[in-house]
Amino acid sequence: MYYKRIRSFGEALVGEIVTTRLNEELLMKMDRVVSRGHFRSRSEALRVIVEEYLREHPDLLIGDGVKKLLDEAPQLSDEGLRPWGARIFKGISVTRLVSEGRERP
Repeated sequence: MYYKRIRSFGEALVGEIVTTRLNEELLMKMDRVVSRGHFRSRSEALRVIVEEYLREHPDLLIGDGVKKLLDEAPQLSDEGLRPWGARIFKGISVTRLVSEGRERP
């Protein structure tokens, strides 16, 4: 994948350019949400969509050690799970994560 760093007028790193391929249907959907004013550009739309997806799926970013801990989590008591959850999910309580998970279809 090709990417290039962007610097703006001597400022710190603003972002990187990532080249990707999208099928025509997906590109048309993205153009529709941009033209309706939900996003200023295709770049902004992709950035927000990726950020939201990764925020909704933190399990995609955890390491093997944490994954093993989570696999063993059913064996932990609620009190034993709280400190681990606080460390893994940086301030989001395990109770909140579980309740949000139950709300998803």
